[in-house]
Amino acid sequence: MTEIDTNPVIGAGLDRRLVWDAAEAVVSTQFASRSLLQRKLRIGWELTGHVMDELERLGVVGPDQGSRARDVRIRLVEDMEPVFNALMCGEETSFTDAVGASLVQADETLVLPTPRFTLTKAPAAPEPPADDPDDDGEPEPEHSRSVEGTVYTAQEWELREDPEGDRPWINPQLRTREGRRGYLRFQRRQLRRRMRKAASRQRTPHGLVPRMWRGHQRVRAWVVGIEGAKATADLNLALVSVKEADRAAKRAQRAIRDRSKKREAAVKLQMESGKQLVVAKAARDAAKRAMCFRGGLAYGSVVVVDGVTWGFTNVWGLLGALMLNMFGLAWMGRDVELSEEELARLEQIEDGMPQEVTIGMTPRVFQEMMREALVEKLKCEIKTLRVDPLEYAYIVHVWLDGMTPKKIADGLADLEANLPGVRTSSILLRQSSQSRNYCVLTIPGPNAWAAVPELPYREPQSLTTADIPDAQVAAAMSGDALGLPLERTNVNMVGKSRSGKSTWLRAILDVLTATTDQIVIGIDLGSAGSGFAGLRHAMHLVITDPYLAAEALDWGLAVGQGRPDLFDELGMGQTWVTSPERPGVKFVVDEFPALVNTSRKCVIYDENGKKVGDINLDGKLAEMIDTCAKSDVTVIVAGQGMTRARIGANTWLNELPVQILAACDEDDIKLALSAGAMDEGWAPHRLMPQMGQDVNDAGVAYVLAGSRHSEPIPYRACITSTEEYERRGRERGEHLVAMDAESEEFCDITLEDLMEKQKALEESRRRRRPSGLPALITTIRGIFRDANDPAGLSREELAEALGEVDPDTWALDNFDGDDEDEQIQARIEAVRVAVDAVLEPIGHSWPMEKYSSKLPRGWRLRDLKVITGEASAEA
Repeated sequence: MTEIDTNPVIGAGLDRRLVWDAAEAVVSTQFASRSLLQRKLRIGWELTGHVMDELERLGVVGPDQGSRARDVRIRLVEDMEPVFNALMCGEETSFTDAVGASLVQADETLVLPTPRFTLTKAPAAPEPPADDPDDDGEPEPEHSRSVEGTVYTAQEWELREDPEGDRPWINPQLRTREGRRGYLRFQRRQLRRRMRKAASRQRTPHGLVPRMWRGHQRVRAWVVGIEGAKATADLNLALVSVKEADRAAKRAQRAIRDRSKKREAAVKLQMESGKQLVVAKAARDAAKRAMCFRGGLAYGSVVVVDGVTWGFTNVWGLLGALMLNMFGLAWMGRDVELSEEELARLEQIEDGMPQEVTIGMTPRVFQEMMREALVEKLKCEIKTLRVDPLEYAYIVHVWLDGMTPKKIADGLADLEANLPGVRTSSILLRQSSQSRNYCVLTIPGPNAWAAVPELPYREPQSLTTADIPDAQVAAAMSGDALGLPLERTNVNMVGKSRSGKSTWLRAILDVLTATTDQIVIGIDLGSAGSGFAGLRHAMHLVITDPYLAAEALDWGLAVGQGRPDLFDELGMGQTWVTSPERPGVKFVVDEFPALVNTSRKCVIYDENGKKVGDINLDGKLAEMIDTCAKSDVTVIVAGQGMTRARIGANTWLNELPVQILAACDEDDIKLALSAGAMDEGWAPHRLMPQMGQDVNDAGVAYVLAGSRHSEPIPYRACITSTEEYERRGRERGEHLVAMDAESEEFCDITLEDLMEKQKALEESRRRRRPSGLPALITTIRGIFRDANDPAGLSREELAEALGEVDPDTWALDNFDGDDEDEQIQARIEAVRVAVDAVLEPIGHSWPMEKYSSKLPRGWRLRDLKVITGEASAEA
């Protein structure tokens, strides 16, 4: 039995196929030098030395001779079968005997090295395998076992050329059932390649139609001949002379000075042009006779043959004759001069290289494209390259030679530019945690996230906190599920607008609201809780009022800081043991930058009306993260960025143990992760947010969550329909978890009190919400309309116009001030306050904006139309 080793890598990390290609290059050129291998195989200089040493061990080349090229021990490529067997099959005996016999003429004293391949000898005459009645026509996996059969030489079984690669791994020389099927599959692939190559060639100057057109042009040029071309040129020149003589005659008729001289010159010119025209027509008539004679020879014979064929064989003969005519024209137009670009494209097609990357192309071809892009374009020193084709992407394993993947990470954009067909910002890099010079590149296909399932349905109170790490919230391209560790763990989530940050929040909330031992409180001071979707009905609180948020955080701090007193009493040890009787508390904060800004605006006054500070919501969250994690009172924070402009001095966000990074900026990555994270493959800055109807990378994020999720692997959050979110939220809202009595004793207010306040606020807003536009806004819209809708009004102009329209309210005498200027400023400020007050209940605002490059900020008409519904916010 001959055992084929399916491991493509041999000693020193060399690829067997790379060594075989090197052996073929050396033997075919009869020149063994490292520079030849570097040029032919496009590999690094150091790797050429390892390959040459391997060829020496195989007996292909002689020992190193310094600056001179090594001796080539094999003269013909046909004599390399023992090398192939020794390299691919490990046949020690056949290698020693056959190579020794073929090389005795080259060197009588040659001592062959002992190959380091294992020999397993087959019986002399193996019995043919019996037919398997259960065989369904498909071979078993070829990489899981060795292949048996009688070995035939290359002369008995011809191996066709395979310039594109993808030769079947089972040697076609093995006449077994699997070998024959593998060879037939290989032949079908070759046929498909030839058909694609022929179709691609038709779009080049060597295509059938371009050749026929060139052939027709050459036949026509022969028919016209030199005399025909000369006669045509002479006739055109004579016609030009006639037109010039006519113009000279007209100028002579209009002339005032020297009219007689000009008339004589015009007559002379007309006579000369007439002579030229007569001569040119005579030459044309003579050329026509010659052209008719040559045309009869060229076209008449073809017409006669086609007519005779039609008469004897009917339509099929005529079609055959027409095809012969076409091929004859194509043969006559076979020669063509090409530009450098056309020649390069033609060579690429002839070599079988595709014009762009497509999922389904052979791994060998893609490997060559990837090797050329990395070595020639990015100037990377590659030791070994391996491509794993998958349904959703190509996975490329790269072993670099004496360098880290930093150059590849910095040049991902250039790599995409050199791989036509790859989507912008789609190539992913992952640095190996085992080796500094090893990385994995993922080149996704057009439907890379097809394996991500819909968000799984979970019944109310079907999970516990211990089950959360195994509950799927997202999936990788391969379909591997992602669960997050949320017990006594704080989470930070970053993603710019349209990055899918809310999709991740809903996936996490879907897990939390299905538990039996978690109380979920949402705080959203920026988008009124819209990010929670229908799952808001399954949350205990969804707070949109800053003062109620401050009370809720105070309650959470009291519970989290008081629970350690119960550890010993309840026999819990060092941390709170979450259970249905004693649940944990999760604060889910969406739009964190809005919370920071609102916290600074909401001022607290003492009994005397003196300002003593603000409500400090972000400070309460920071204190909760520092002191309450052991009590399982934790926080999930979601925001648009990590820079100081967005979060202020809240740098504690980058210290949270779980970081979820959707599409964001490079500054956010540097703040959330370590300095060299992007070189290791953490690239959320390359993710593309949703744009209009194009989803792009919305919902895709990198997750750092301890040792379980420490590699830069992107995941896409699972999603379901808006109606399903609503249904799940209402279903789970009927089974809310109750707070334990022991924890409620640490605060003056209870969870029930907070829920009642929330209901009262919602009811108050519902009663205050007007059915139409406020009267003040209607009045202002009338002022703009009376002024023919200018782009905007200054603050002084609007206040003065209100004083004229409604003097009882806005007359200048109604405002205090020592002089008229102070009264005007007081009225301007009163207008601004009144506008904010009437717009707040209906959820609108009207900030001061620039409406003219020469004027200061004022009341802009565009914003007013959005408030009145005359225009959309997007417009």
